[in-house]
Amino acid sequence: MSNKTIAITLDKIGICTSIICMLHCAVVPVVLILGADSLLWFTELEWVEHLVIGCSLLIGLLSFIGGYRKHGQHFVPVLFIAGFLLLVSSDSIVSDWLAVLLSVAGALIIIYAHLENMKWKRIAIVR
Repeated sequence: MSNKTIAITLDKIGICTSIICMLHCAVVPVVLILGADSLLWFTELEWVEHLVIGCSLLIGLLSFIGGYRKHGQHFVPVLFIAGFLLLVSSDSIVSDWLAVLLSVAGALIIIYAHLENMKWKRIAIVR
């Protein structure tokens, strides 16, 4: 597997991780509203959330540091950092709906950052 393939794959894995995180944050309140809280035993495990966030951070760091070295676009890692800060800060918000909104917004920004990173890496490879 070439370095190009690994770099693009890291972004794709990062996108999938962010989608999982976003779905987790958005679906849990809906399931609670529907009264199916017995289905949420898995989400009560705090280590699961920490694992997903940790994977997102690790994959993002590997992907964006390598991407920045290739394409030199400052805004791409800044997008990732902004999205990650929104994601992490949502835990300290008292309002459940605001926390969900911040989590989903953070995940969407991270997904966008990975898409931009892939685009700029491909452009840098062509040059």
